[in-house]
Amino acid sequence: MNKLFFILIILCCNVLYAQQKLQNDLWTGSYEVHLINGGKVTKVDTLVIVKTADADPDEIPAKDEFDLARWTLTSQIKETKIIKRFLFDPENDEDTYEEFGWTDLHKSGKMNCIDGGHFFICQTEPNTVVRFNKDETYLSKTGVFGIWLHYGVVELQKIK
Repeated sequence: MNKLFFILIILCCNVLYAQQKLQNDLWTGSYEVHLINGGKVTKVDTLVIVKTADADPDEIPAKDEFDLARWTLTSQIKETKIIKRFLFDPENDEDTYEEFGWTDLHKSGKMNCIDGGHFFICQTEPNTVVRFNKDETYLSKTGVFGIWLHYGVVELQKIK
């Protein structure tokens, strides 16, 4: 009886730990991708992002070795792709956020982005006006937006 109780306690602790670990992952989930064109909103895709194994440091460029975390992004209509966080390694002068003028937002925890090559996705606070350099702005109602080659700016809505 004591062994059974002890096993149940260990099992519960493991389940709680696993749930906490999943909740700490900023990106894992399902998202609807909405194209906004002249006020008209069109759902163009559904994405599933899942944390995957970290990159092998022997198989990636040296500049990426400081952040090995990776996710798998599966598009309902296009592809499955391994994605990574924007490069941000000030000690080695690597800052992808700088290109968009978002370094200070990232440092303060208000902007986090992942890179998929021909697209990227960012998370900020809902109802945030995002500035692209000095000329363009975009109101992200959900706080999750992306830029896709061939689509432009898209709004993502987390559904799971």
